[in-house]
Amino acid sequence: MKTKMLLISLVIASFASALVSSSALAGSKQRHRWEGVAIGLGAAILGHAIYQSHKAEQEPQVVYVEPEYRHGHGPKHRHGHWEWQETWIPPTYERVWNPGHYNRKGHWVPGHWMEVETSDGHWTRERVWVANSRAPY
Repeated sequence: MKTKMLLISLVIASFASALVSSSALAGSKQRHRWEGVAIGLGAAILGHAIYQSHKAEQEPQVVYVEPEYRHGHGPKHRHGHWEWQETWIPPTYERVWNPGHYNRKGHWVPGHWMEVETSDGHWTRERVWVANSRAPY
């Protein structure tokens, strides 16, 4: 019985000394700041990697398919040549309301709808592959 009381009193004394001790014994607040930053940064990077791998499982996979032509040489196994093709892009118009107003001569002009050009027409030039209809075999 005496041993049991001694053991209980030692446990109580150790807990009491841990709770009563001053925080000054723990060291400076800034002592382990950078270790904490490194641990937090590592956890953020690891969490992002886990999130991205989980997200990639849910999205459909993108499969790369090699194009049927070689850059600058036209389609494979076809005979032909490159040509410059010019195409006319017509201007675009938008219908807007012109409210009633007085003109320069002082005459009243009633409101009316009018066509306003929003983009000018222009020529475009692009390189296109023209295949020969009679290819030598």
